[in-house]
Amino acid sequence: MRILFYIVLLFPSIVFGSELWQVENPFSSSHTVNIPSNTQAITVEWTAPNGLTPADTEGYYVTFSSPSPYTFTESDTESITRTLGQILKLNKLSVSTTSQDVIGEALSGTGVEPFYFNIAVLDDMEVPFVPGVTTHLGPYFIDTEAPKFPTVSAPQSTSTSSNIPITLGASGASVICISESGYGNCGESEWKDYTTSYYWSVSEGEGIKNIYVQFKDAAGNTANASTTILYEIEETSQGVGGLVYTVPTLNEWGILIFMILIMVVGIFRSKGIPCMGQSYVRSANINY
Repeated sequence: MRILFYIVLLFPSIVFGSELWQVENPFSSSHTVNIPSNTQAITVEWTAPNGLTPADTEGYYVTFSSPSPYTFTESDTESITRTLGQILKLNKLSVSTTSQDVIGEALSGTGVEPFYFNIAVLDDMEVPFVPGVTTHLGPYFIDTEAPKFPTVSAPQSTSTSSNIPITLGASGASVICISESGYGNCGESEWKDYTTSYYWSVSEGEGIKNIYVQFKDAAGNTANASTTILYEIEETSQGVGGLVYTVPTLNEWGILIFMILIMVVGIFRSKGIPCMGQSYVRSANINY
């Protein structure tokens, strides 16, 4: 009776013991949950269950799945092919892997469908291998698609103002970098939140100004667009010795000369001096 009692106590631990094993401290060193990334290989690490020895396990079942996590069952076996959703068996000493190693190719996406990493310990005492508790990591979002339809334009190709309004556009962009020296030439603090309109202050000096705009999405993908503006400095008032004068235009010169001529004619008339083309006829007394 006592022997039977021990057998009854031992039997559940043999049958269900594999379900107690579960990897510890799993994490991804390449991706953050719910944060889009354009890195196409997910790297994961874990620690073997406390108390588990190499003799107790045959290794691990792992898989990357999408769009939902996957739970291993006793009917699972290692897949012959290596693609997304297929199962790979890792050796008992493994403590890390990547999606590239498991599925044999880089992951790609638009940041909409999530990816999950799934892992379970394999019990060495069961044939076929019985997976323990499945651990899931995720969701991880991979976005390898750049912002679409990048554009930048100004209302005029020539400007006398150094503060130029520009119109921007790019589907999926979250931040922008505007520069006259090239695409993406911005310090970390110079990136601005995405907007469709902006006033850009051009650099000093007249001439052609190339405006480069780089659009970036939340995953780090970029797209570029540029426009060209001819900047001309407008003539302004100048002063010498506290006196302010302006440089007359051609029309102003014409008006000025006309006014001078009128003044000269007026002076001559007031002094009785005949003007050009004008003669006086003196009266004479004629006696008959």
